[in-house]
Amino acid sequence: MKQYLIKGPNKGVSGTIDIEGAKNSCLPLLASSILFQDSIVLTNVPLVKDVLTMCNLLEELGAKVEISEKNKTIKITNKKKHKLVVPYKLISTMRAGALLMGALLGKYPKNKIFCAASGGCSLGARPTNFHIAGFKSLGAKYNLKNGYTILSAKNGLIGNTYKFPKVSVTGTCNLIMASVFAKNTATTLLNVSREPEVLDLISFLNNSSNSKFIKFTGKRTLQIRGITKLIRGSHKVIGDRIAAFSYLCVGVITRGKIKVNNINPKHLPKELEVLKRMGCEIKTSNSSITVNAKKKLKPVSFKTNPWPEFATDNQPILMAVLTTVDGKSKIEENVFSQRFQAAPELNRLGASISIKKNTAIIIGQKKLSGAICISSDLRSAFAIILGAIAATGISQVLRIYHCSRGYYQLPKKLKKLGINIKSTT
Repeated sequence: MKQYLIKGPNKGVSGTIDIEGAKNSCLPLLASSILFQDSIVLTNVPLVKDVLTMCNLLEELGAKVEISEKNKTIKITNKKKHKLVVPYKLISTMRAGALLMGALLGKYPKNKIFCAASGGCSLGARPTNFHIAGFKSLGAKYNLKNGYTILSAKNGLIGNTYKFPKVSVTGTCNLIMASVFAKNTATTLLNVSREPEVLDLISFLNNSSNSKFIKFTGKRTLQIRGITKLIRGSHKVIGDRIAAFSYLCVGVITRGKIKVNNINPKHLPKELEVLKRMGCEIKTSNSSITVNAKKKLKPVSFKTNPWPEFATDNQPILMAVLTTVDGKSKIEENVFSQRFQAAPELNRLGASISIKKNTAIIIGQKKLSGAICISSDLRSAFAIILGAIAATGISQVLRIYHCSRGYYQLPKKLKKLGINIKSTT
């Protein structure tokens, strides 16, 4: 099994990192290719494992997929009707596979769609019942058999109003795709996600049509006027705000200076605010962020919530940083119940983190020490890596396959910054 060996402490790290396109944007964009008669071309794509898995799924369904690593592009061509069975063997590794339900149902509503339960990071309850309820509001019938969700709408999908009980990024994307060709009246979705990745999907679909058929009519109210067809489209994927924040935090935990390019600072409003409260100097341009953490840092309290608040994906990353900041910090997690899985592993490195219900209390330590740690999900893996970067001695980080799902060429980028890291088996 592959592992990372990290020797620390790494101090005063500085440098520049070019950020890839956002994984969490690219996945729904790829799923939406099913809605098109001809082809789509995506640029600035991150060729991470989850994206490649989605490409494999689309090929399994009958699409032609052409990937250029050099140009960071993916072209999806639909030459024939898609298969309507999403197999377990591929979808089991990736949560975003659930997006194929909305795309297939939107394109082939009168047929039976079979979709195996999706996998991905274990972060607590992430049910698809919101999605199913939304599909049913459009006229779809639902059944569960042999581990497969079966969806169909004998009379086609009909526009309707649906309110999400809880803000859901994947749910919002799924219902948007299911509603693209819905008939009779417009679909109104209430309490939707406004994450940048959702807006990226909306922008792509609108720009691929003759009209802006998807629009916000309120802060979290979305209207989709059903159209008749989508022929082809092209789109540049937005920069990855989670990866950007991750690398910025390499600079913060080492008390250095890091610049990230290819990122819109407006996609990280709360995160940058929290870093400023800690004492970091922040400089931004239209497509870059620079963080200077060479001054003494202060503890901080923050809470996670749907965008524009602090992203739950970025929470364990900043938690790792706070283990090295003198004083008492507090984190309130309001999105996923199991988002503190990095805490026990960071404590193995000498951190002081206590968890009670949805709150973490971090007492900053002057020194962390190298240890053997096991990552349990994508973002906790990076949090552990951050702890190892700051720790004295050698740390072994196991189950690093989680990193490949969301970070492109991670060791190479960290080495570029001067981090002492190597991958071994």
